[in-house]
Amino acid sequence: MKPAVQANTTAAKRYPSLVAFYNSDPDRLSSREQDVGLWWRESADGPLHRAAWINDTGELYLVRLGPPGDGGGTVEVLASVGDADRLARMLSGWRERCGEPGSLRWLRRRTALTATPMRRRPLRSHAPVGAAA
Repeated sequence: MKPAVQANTTAAKRYPSLVAFYNSDPDRLSSREQDVGLWWRESADGPLHRAAWINDTGELYLVRLGPPGDGGGTVEVLASVGDADRLARMLSGWRERCGEPGSLRWLRRRTALTATPMRRRPLRSHAPVGAAA
């Protein structure tokens, strides 16, 4: 049986930009996303982060907001969560936390505490539209 929640056992998977993140897996491009907060932060004056969950891949990711020269646009995959119900249970109370100083620490703890080691999903074959099967 596949674990419902997965997280990296070592450093989180990181991407230099949203473009690099989306382009590295075609399933991300066509999937619906669920926003999980726009103002995650470590401190009151720290950089803001947006979190979102990708339905088709199950990835919960974090993107740093702001100009690229200040680290903006970088993406970190926090966990892989099998379905929206499990995500809701894992992040219960996030709306009350998001935007508060220390909220990013809370989000990282919630994903780490409820997660099991991440395994690489098998890549799907993506034939061009109109190509013979």
